[in-house]
Amino acid sequence: MIREETVKKSTDELMDLCGMTANIERYAINDGNGVRTTVFLKGCYLQCRWCSNPETQSFFPEMSFFPDKCIACMNCAADCPYGAIKEDLTADREVCSGCHARENAFSCTKKCYVNCRKITGEKMSVREVYEAVKRDIPFYEGSGGGVTLSGGEPMAQPEFTYALARTLTERWISTAIETCGYAEKEDYEKVVPYLDTIFMDIKHMDSEKHRAWTGMGNEKILQNINRVDELAGIYGSKLFIRVPVIPGFNDLPEEIAETARFAGKCRNLTGMELLPYHKLGRGKYYGLGRDYLLESMAPPLAEHMEKLHEILAEYDIPVYKF
Repeated sequence: MIREETVKKSTDELMDLCGMTANIERYAINDGNGVRTTVFLKGCYLQCRWCSNPETQSFFPEMSFFPDKCIACMNCAADCPYGAIKEDLTADREVCSGCHARENAFSCTKKCYVNCRKITGEKMSVREVYEAVKRDIPFYEGSGGGVTLSGGEPMAQPEFTYALARTLTERWISTAIETCGYAEKEDYEKVVPYLDTIFMDIKHMDSEKHRAWTGMGNEKILQNINRVDELAGIYGSKLFIRVPVIPGFNDLPEEIAETARFAGKCRNLTGMELLPYHKLGRGKYYGLGRDYLLESMAPPLAEHMEKLHEILAEYDIPVYKF
């Protein structure tokens, strides 16, 4: 929850507030209008089977290992004081999972000269994030772009997200957010005033099916969408609803139609975007020592996606593709 004492702070005071980032991606073009800088934050309360950023799900730093880059120099095994590196150079994940809190955390990566061991997760202050993104202001001004807060789930670090959004907006940087909607309503009420664009997901209208594929029901998400819709009307934010189209989960015409009926009731909805399933994040799972559960799943065909877009048109919902 965002504390009132945080809200009362000046922007200068917020500069020292810290959060856990996963990555800052420059020149992004799929996370809103224009050229953007996307700030990926760590941590998410959902565990979507298809997540393309599994390295952002945990709230703590994690080590990924990419064996195709490894030259078997054995420096990592020699440098790890906890004996976590096995003979085949993979890591004992039970030992590694708590390494972020240990002295000499992730020492195995410090002499990995080919970068086959990579840490995702860095504690950064609002000031540090701002210094990283402000170099791209000329690109924002020339393209109508800005900064997008993503993840993970940025609202899972609500105070850090609030401080970032407020700092950027008060410095005239257009700010967007990509959120799954699973957060506290009161936090959205504090963050939305500092957002130009809001992307919210509806993964499925059936709560039990939603729970089976993401780990959580959808009641809170749908309630938050209704509230954010009201807030978008008050503050003039653009609200987009995104649907990740996952075969066997939510890709039936009647499932998309049910989502469209719900979205169509939003008075301040700018449009919807259907995102076809892809496997671009598959390698990240193996890097984290995790199985990829959707290995045999194929992306939806272009013809099927076109039919789903036609359903949105039947409900007079504008279709967007960023």
